Amino acid sequence: MTESKKEFVARRLDEVIHEWEADAPAGDPGSEGSEGPLVTAQRYRAEIDTATDGRVDEIAAAYPEIAQAWASRG
Repeated sequence: MTESKKEFVARRLDEVIHEWEADAPAGDPGSEGSEGPLVTAQRYRAEIDTATDGRVDEIAAAYPEIAQAWASRG
C-alpha cells in the first residue's frame, strides 16, 4: 500500500513536532500568546486530517524539508 501525500505530511509533521517539543524550554515565562514554530506545526497537524489536497500542498510547502522529502521519495 502506498502512503498518500496527506499521510506522509502528517507523519513528517509528527516527527517535527516531537523533535521541537523535546527541545522546548520548560515554562518559558512571558511566552503566553506568542505563536512560535511549534504552535504553528501543531495547528497544521490538527488541520491536516480534514485538509483538501491543495491545503496539504500549502502545509507541505511551509516545510521545505517535508516538500523535498515528498518529491524525492522513490
